[in-house]
Amino acid sequence: MRITGTVPYLGGQTDWPATVAELPLVQILAAATALFLSILILAAVGRQATRKSFQKFAFLSSVVLLIGAIVSNILITIYLQLPAINVNAAASALLVSKQVQATFDLLFAVTIGAFVLATAKPEIESRKAFVDYMRNEFPSPFLFYVFVQVLAIAAVWAFQATVLIPPFPTVTKLEFSIPFLFTLGLEWVTVMVYVPFMLLSSVRRIPARRVKTDVYLIILGVCGFAVSEFIVEIILPSYAIDGRAAGFVLEMALVGLIAYAVRERGFLEDLLVPQAEAQLSTAPTYDIKRGLTYLVLEETSDHAYEIFRDFVTHGAQGLCITRKAPKNVQEQYGLEKTPILWLSRVATQKNSIRPSPPENVALAIEHFFGVGKESVVLLDGLEYLVAHNDFPSVLALIHDLNENVSLSDAILLLPLDSRAINEKEFALLKREIEIIIPPGASKLTPRVEVEVSKPPKRAH
Repeated sequence: MRITGTVPYLGGQTDWPATVAELPLVQILAAATALFLSILILAAVGRQATRKSFQKFAFLSSVVLLIGAIVSNILITIYLQLPAINVNAAASALLVSKQVQATFDLLFAVTIGAFVLATAKPEIESRKAFVDYMRNEFPSPFLFYVFVQVLAIAAVWAFQATVLIPPFPTVTKLEFSIPFLFTLGLEWVTVMVYVPFMLLSSVRRIPARRVKTDVYLIILGVCGFAVSEFIVEIILPSYAIDGRAAGFVLEMALVGLIAYAVRERGFLEDLLVPQAEAQLSTAPTYDIKRGLTYLVLEETSDHAYEIFRDFVTHGAQGLCITRKAPKNVQEQYGLEKTPILWLSRVATQKNSIRPSPPENVALAIEHFFGVGKESVVLLDGLEYLVAHNDFPSVLALIHDLNENVSLSDAILLLPLDSRAINEKEFALLKREIEIIIPPGASKLTPRVEVEVSKPPKRAH
């Protein structure tokens, strides 16, 4: 919250020291920099394609409220430079401006809390879904969080700070009452507990390494902002230190960190919309156990696609990652609703995904496990991944995916021509996953590595 400020010491009327006259320029430049950063963030997030409209709305609202706090700070700084302003009028204007700033910042805390909630709860995609969640999850942690923010706003207007100008000729010292400090301290602690609690709880359901990193970045951005605000706006003014110039830029940079953290997940959420192809009333042809990864040994991928299509036409939500062009897969296997990603190094389509590093594939699959229900994923391109990465990194990818399949009670299908790998690699794969051999298929044996040595030289 922004409760601090600077009041130039006017010597009773208009005797401004040179050091004070220079100070507002620094503040205005810092505020202008932060304002420029905020506009860049608004433009970047505004162009982001995502089906989670409520998450996007909450974040954009947070940035707009920060802009309001910055603009109010610039206006009061300009106002305090007017020659006709005396000490008492300046102090009164300072307090009102800081109350306005504090209100903006606490409303920012409310909207960023809603953003965190939408990030932690994949089902909250729209404002209607948010209302339904609040109705069904009453009472909820978010409700208590909002109550504390509203209580803090009331404290800002009920308990004014005391402006102590003498003997501080260049920077104003503020003195805060005990009820004010207690309420604002409670608000700060609430933010520091609520944000990590909500986001770390969601990470347990989506255990992807890169998603975890993004979640940690969001926690760092929000909690770092709260710490910065508390130091710059509460602690430093109590010692007549004005740190707003650096605070503006630092805080907006932290907000930019939050925007960066959600950039790719918004992209995935737009592409990977879980939905079943059909809900056929007939019994499924294939009955394989969930929570396992299956290696389908075949020269082509037809049997794996047949199993996959059987599941998605009987209510399962599927994701297909393939070396084939998505349009061809849709036509050949009748997949109209299922999201399909093209595993390719050169394709530039929005639904293409590069094979290297393997984490690109891991992020997409693990994200789908987190948002889908009764998920089944077909990864058609294991040989392609091995060709563009070393085998240990691909094996590590399968290890991670296998664990996530178990945690999500999902199914992962990996068609493979075993002749594309050697015996040792095939043995390592078999230790981790189940084997499916299509009916009537000839038994495929792994490639045998033969070391060719030079013939011994003949003795003369």
